[in-house]
Amino acid sequence: MHGDVHIVSRPARPVRVPHQLPLAATGFVDRTAHLRQLDALAAEAETSVPVAVLAGPPGVGKTALAVHWAHRARSLFPDGDLYTSVHGHAPGPRAEASQALDAILRALGVPPERIPLDLDGRSALYRSEVDGKRLLVVVDDVLNPTQVRPLLPAAPGCMVVVTSRSTLPGLVAREGARRLSLGVLPVVDSVALLRNTIGTRVESEPRAAHELAEHCARLPLALRVAAERLLDRPDATLSDLVNELAAEESRLDALAEEDELSDLRAVMTASYQALDDDTARFFRHLGLHPGPEFSSGAAAALTGTRQVRARGFLDRLARAHLVERLREDRYRLHDLVRLYAVERVRAEDGPETMGEAVGRVARWYTHAAARAQLVELPNFPVVPGEEQDHELPGFASVEDTLAWFEAERTNLLAVARAALDHGHHDTAWRLPASVYPLFELHRHWHEWRDLHAIGLRAAEEADDAFGAARNHLGMGDAQWLLGDPDAAVQHYGFALAADRQAGDPWVEGFALRQLGVVAWQRGEREDDTAGYVERAITVFRESGERRGEAMCLLSLADFGADLARWEEALGRCRTAIDAFGGIGDVWSVAWARCTLGRILTGSGRAADAVAEYRAAIGVFEERDDADSRAAALLGLGDAHAELGDTGEARAAWRAALEHLRDHGDPRAEEVEERLGRRAAGG
Repeated sequence: MHGDVHIVSRPARPVRVPHQLPLAATGFVDRTAHLRQLDALAAEAETSVPVAVLAGPPGVGKTALAVHWAHRARSLFPDGDLYTSVHGHAPGPRAEASQALDAILRALGVPPERIPLDLDGRSALYRSEVDGKRLLVVVDDVLNPTQVRPLLPAAPGCMVVVTSRSTLPGLVAREGARRLSLGVLPVVDSVALLRNTIGTRVESEPRAAHELAEHCARLPLALRVAAERLLDRPDATLSDLVNELAAEESRLDALAEEDELSDLRAVMTASYQALDDDTARFFRHLGLHPGPEFSSGAAAALTGTRQVRARGFLDRLARAHLVERLREDRYRLHDLVRLYAVERVRAEDGPETMGEAVGRVARWYTHAAARAQLVELPNFPVVPGEEQDHELPGFASVEDTLAWFEAERTNLLAVARAALDHGHHDTAWRLPASVYPLFELHRHWHEWRDLHAIGLRAAEEADDAFGAARNHLGMGDAQWLLGDPDAAVQHYGFALAADRQAGDPWVEGFALRQLGVVAWQRGEREDDTAGYVERAITVFRESGERRGEAMCLLSLADFGADLARWEEALGRCRTAIDAFGGIGDVWSVAWARCTLGRILTGSGRAADAVAEYRAAIGVFEERDDADSRAAALLGLGDAHAELGDTGEARAAWRAALEHLRDHGDPRAEEVEERLGRRAAGG
């Protein structure tokens, strides 16, 4: 470290220009009036925040229009484009506004540690981040206005495009959104879409082209599927396909019960029956994927195929418009196509096969996530279960791990729930027990709590004491960080009770330590409080768990500092630092240095404390850990104040205050008062 400026000022955050739009649909036709309306709304972004709502039935092309226009209008928004699907009708858990904001803020370059936990805090930070920028925001597959409102910028320069099956009258009335309703394509444009895809064959059979358009209910999705069917059969005429669809329609009348799939079913069946048996099986099993999108690795596990072969199937299905390729190795099914796939797998494979497929993909996600967990925190004891036959993702760095986790986080929750629903209880409790530090460190605390709720139900169904103990421990930590110490204590107690049967010293030790830490934070200074931690040390020493022992020593050092027992605290802290260093735990060494700095400051050795805090801050800045950096800056300011370096103290406190304010941290008020007293000479 060279110079105080590197310690007390926030590291410069690189300017990030997000470009998140999915691939635009090929052969786009019509919607001329809608495109003109969107262009006109974009012009209003100079003085307001226009909001366009593209509303219409499924399969009518709402997303295609939004993405097509957004690509065309990119030059109007030089600060980037943001895309989020809130999965109003997609499989898996619906994304609420808070989750969407979390992803958007990260895309804008906000470190995870600066993102507040609550919806209001995230929305406020989002408005601050986009203020003065010209950004295009596309919010896809919305169910209700509450998913959109927190995502609306407050200052001119930005535009928001929303797609929904609902007309969202509340958004129109309250926020002044402009509704652009989409219906099926006119016949002439339906024929044009066919012509753009299959060429001059349309010109030679104009009557058949019109009949084909009507068979497809003039839905763009159905038209694309039908056109691809013809491309696969260059010798077939349009009349041949029309006759096939007419026959399918009559055979499927019993299934067409005015549901959302009825208009598409005959077209889908014709394309489905053209697939070879292996591709057809692969396709219908894709409909069982619990989350909204998937990788080729997940698809391979789901379908029981090798990954290289799965990529080939996906390429063919993407060409047939049965699978949508979002970006490199990310795919999804349109929700109507997914419904059709599930309909076919139920009819042809039965519930047992469906359950087996869900079990395979859930185990794959559990092992992949456990591997990611070990890259970021190699000392965490993962428990993924039996060996995995399918190829797992590789992670070259912590950055690769984080990117994978953010892409798959929604799927992890969805597959855990699906595993529970299909009776794969062993997998459903192992997934949350193996990966919860990923949710903890990256501040997805509400989802972390939801994941353990699934894990606890699964462990109960399996009558597995070890699974219950691990999930109660994780649930206790989640509740503690979410500000509910009563619930945390209850779950730590449950973890200990379950562990009496399971006999896992790691669970016992950390449950005991956390009971002591929570009690101490509540102001309970009795001997029994420290006794919890001392008992935990005994458990960890007997089992050889060095990091657990060091964490307990660090807690006791904190307790000693609170009681001004400086030499006792100093000895325990230095022992903890040596233990962390011995197992190569760099982050824990840095965190322990903060405790050491506090002890040194309190015992009259503030100059030595400054050096400890500087070393810790260097580590936290390298790891972009803003939470820990803020805590270290507070301590650094205290050390400088003790030395009489008022200017250095104020600079450190101000740098910490920026982070605390962003998170609505209650410590911010105390820091503001401290700065005020120093300004007044106090």
